[in-house]
Amino acid sequence: MPTNADAGAEPGPPSTARRAGRPRRLTIDTVVNEAIRHADEQGLTELTMPRLARRLGVGTMTLYGYVASKQELVDQMASALFADLTVPDSGDDWRHQVSEYFRRFRKAALAHPSLAGLLANGRVTIPAVFDHLETLLGAMRAGGLGTEDAVRLFYSSLCFTIGEVQWEVPRTHAQSPAAYAQQWHDLLAALDPRAYPLLTGPAAAHLGTVSSDEQFEWGLARIIATAGPHRV
Repeated sequence: MPTNADAGAEPGPPSTARRAGRPRRLTIDTVVNEAIRHADEQGLTELTMPRLARRLGVGTMTLYGYVASKQELVDQMASALFADLTVPDSGDDWRHQVSEYFRRFRKAALAHPSLAGLLANGRVTIPAVFDHLETLLGAMRAGGLGTEDAVRLFYSSLCFTIGEVQWEVPRTHAQSPAAYAQQWHDLLAALDPRAYPLLTGPAAAHLGTVSSDEQFEWGLARIIATAGPHRV
């Protein structure tokens, strides 16, 4: 029951709170960004239209007003994640250009683990993927690589980078690199040196860094270095 004070009070501004049962206002950006967050947190395989709808507080069929299918949603996610990934200038050194591209790719994928999952587990058909591939293949051919070598080198580097990211995320990004190194230390300390002389001896100093920038750079450098300058 209102009081006399309530009766004489000036009316306040209209409430901005969403009334119970009122559908949440969505935009395509809201849908895509929430899908990326869900995939980053739970993994791409856990992303379904019903689960995304629940996160957004709407019915599943509402989502189909923004994307026609799960594949279209995946492409929209990839487009958003590729938006800030660019091909560096070659500077007349295709090896540096390809290496730097995959450094940038790894950085983007570590920030959004769903990016590696999108490429590893799904069909991505967005223009940026083809643009990047065309540019880098052209740079490699201009530098003397044959077409097949250029294609093989690109996909070897891509698969290596995706694998490295999927290896790294749960080991040194879900926890600190120091904690990961300590885990190795503890595991190796429990081994019998007579049975594992290398693991407890000279290899011990390196095993704690197998999920690191150092490991990525070591592998990428050797992949790039294998390509020969043979044009076909």
